[in-house]
Amino acid sequence: MSFIDIRDCFERAYRAESPFEGTTRNQEIREEDRAWLRREHASVYAPGLGTAVLKLLTGEVGLWQQSDGSARLRLEEREYNLRVYSAPNGLQSRSWHAGGAPSGSFLGAPLLALAEALTGAGAPQTRQALRKFVRVLMPLGLRYPMPKNALAAATRLPDVRFALHHLTDTLDAETQARLAQGTLSSPTHITPHDRFLSSVNLALLIHPPVHRPAPETPATKLRRLARRGGAALLVGPPGTFKTETAKRVAVEEGLTLVIAKGGPGVEDRDFIGGVYPTEQGPRWVDGPISRAFVAATRGRTLLLIDEALRYHPEALNALQGAMDTVSRAEALAVGIPETMLVGERHHLLPLPNGEHLCCPAENLTWVLTTNLGEDHLQTADRFDGALLSRLDLVIDFEYADEETACTLYRQIGGSERVADLAYAVELVTRDARQGTGVQPVRALDARKTIALVKEVAALLNEGLEEAAALLCACETVVIPHCCARDGDGRLEKDAVEMLTRRIIEEVLEAA
Repeated sequence: MSFIDIRDCFERAYRAESPFEGTTRNQEIREEDRAWLRREHASVYAPGLGTAVLKLLTGEVGLWQQSDGSARLRLEEREYNLRVYSAPNGLQSRSWHAGGAPSGSFLGAPLLALAEALTGAGAPQTRQALRKFVRVLMPLGLRYPMPKNALAAATRLPDVRFALHHLTDTLDAETQARLAQGTLSSPTHITPHDRFLSSVNLALLIHPPVHRPAPETPATKLRRLARRGGAALLVGPPGTFKTETAKRVAVEEGLTLVIAKGGPGVEDRDFIGGVYPTEQGPRWVDGPISRAFVAATRGRTLLLIDEALRYHPEALNALQGAMDTVSRAEALAVGIPETMLVGERHHLLPLPNGEHLCCPAENLTWVLTTNLGEDHLQTADRFDGALLSRLDLVIDFEYADEETACTLYRQIGGSERVADLAYAVELVTRDARQGTGVQPVRALDARKTIALVKEVAALLNEGLEEAAALLCACETVVIPHCCARDGDGRLEKDAVEMLTRRIIEEVLEAA
C-alpha cells in the first residue's frame, strides 16, 4: 500500500524525461500557450505530465468506478485501487491512496486529473486544452487508441508541440489551483456513462456527439413561428405544398387567414388598399395588409403572400415598413392611442390619409411563398436584401415523402393501385431530370400527378385496361408537361420516346 501525494507527484513530473520528440524537460512554454491560471513566472514543460497524456491517448491507462465508491486505475497492465484521503489539517496533506502502486509513482496524480477532466468532474480548463490537443492530432490521421511512436513523433510539428505545452501547463496550473482552493474533487465521482475510459473512443470524449432532434417538418417550424408572430419565406419547387402548408397551419392553430396572390399587375397601393368605384359610389377598400392588420387587432392572424416574386419588386416595398416592429413608446409618439396598444412590440401601417393601422407584433405572422429556379417565369429574379433581413425563417420545401404523397393521391383517385402507379411515374420524371443525354425539361409536381391520377381513374371507368389507361393519360398529362418543344412547337421526339420507354419499363413492367 502506498500513498501518492499530489504535490509530490507534480514535482516529480517536472524531473522526468519527455516521451515526446521535439520536447525537452524544462523547455520554456510560449506566453500565448500558458494557462491563464499559471503563476507570473515563466512556465516550463513537465515531461511527466506529457507521459500521462501519452499513456491516456495510447490506451495504456483505464479508469473505472467500483461498487464501494473507490476508483480503480489500470496502468501498464497492472490495476490499482484508488481513494482520496484528506488529513484533518486540510488539503495540504491530501493524497491518493493507491493499493499496490509502486512507491513514489508520479503518474497517479496527473492521470487522475486528466480523468477528472474527461468525466466532467471539475476541470473545465484542462478538458478544453485536451480537446484542443486531440483536434490538432486528428488531421494527422491519428485515432484512439493512438500508436505510441506516431504520437511521440507528431510533436515535431510546431502546432502539435504548442498544443501539448498548453495542455500540460493547464493540467498543472488548474490542478494546483484547485488543490489550493480546496475544490479538488474525488476521482471516484465518475458518471456511469463515462466510467469505462479504457473502452471508450477518446475521440468521442473530446468531440462529444451532438444529439440533434429528429428533423422537423416545415409545418412544425411554421407552427412554432405562428405562435409568437414573425415572418417566414417558404421556398421550393411547385407542388411541394408550400401554400397548402401555410393554410393548414392557420386552420389548425385557429388563426385568421388573409391571402394575397402574386401577379405583375399588382401595385404597392393594392397591398394597403385604395378608393374604388362601387354601386354606392367611390369608397375605400382595404387591401390584404390592411385586412390582416385589422384582423390582428382582434386575434392571431396569418397573412399569406403567395407567389411573392410574381409581384413587381417596387410593389414589395410596401411590405418592408409594415414588417418592421416598433416599441410601445414609438407607437405612442406617432399618435397611436394607448388603448389600442397591447404588448410591447407593434406593427405600424401608414395609410394614405396620414393615419396608421397598428397591431400587436405577436398577433401577426407573415408568410411569403415562392419558387426559385430558371423554369419559373417571375417578375423579379430575387428578393431585395432589405426584405430578406426582415424574415425570421426561410423554410425550404422538398418533394413530399412517399407515404404523404401516396396518401394524398389515394384520397384524390380513390384507388391505392392508381395512386401508386402515378407516384412511380412522378419518380421516373424526377430521375430522368438527373440523368445524362436526352432529358425532360421538368418533372411532375404534385398538381400534375393529381391530374394524372384523375385521368387514369376516368379511363379505367371507361373500361380501359390498366396499362392502356396509364399510357393514354401520360400522353396528355405527363409528356406535354415534362418534354421540351422544338421551334415549330412540336414535342421533341427523342424526349417523348425516352420518357415513354422509361414509364413502360420502370412502372408498368415493374409493377
